[in-house]
Amino acid sequence: MRIQSPLKCIIYWLLLVIIMMLHFNYHVGEIFYGIDVARENADGIVPVGTHVIRNIFYHLPVVWIIVLLSYQSNLVRVGLFIISVVYWMSHLMHLVKDLANPGFSQTPLLLLALFISTLLTLEHYKYWKTKSS
Repeated sequence: MRIQSPLKCIIYWLLLVIIMMLHFNYHVGEIFYGIDVARENADGIVPVGTHVIRNIFYHLPVVWIIVLLSYQSNLVRVGLFIISVVYWMSHLMHLVKDLANPGFSQTPLLLLALFISTLLTLEHYKYWKTKSS
């Protein structure tokens, strides 16, 4: 059985959410090894930017999945393709930043995120270019 483009896109979105949860977990998990993970100048208040990033990388992909399940218009297809390109660029920039100080856990995970976001972008492109049924 060949998996259709919308289902592939949904799977890739879910994998990226899981990767982002692991990414956060890897940071926090360093506590168990006595590594101080508190940000410099931390004051006990989570910055607004952190909430924005969580919404973009955890919550919005769930919205994109709902959109994929609910709508098939060409506007939705091209919109999600553009969004997937933006996600791909953000994963690329994050990986490049990480390569300045690579680690044995985060760097492979970020490489995986870039690979999956590449597959996602390619699949969204194919879905956009496929005729609606």
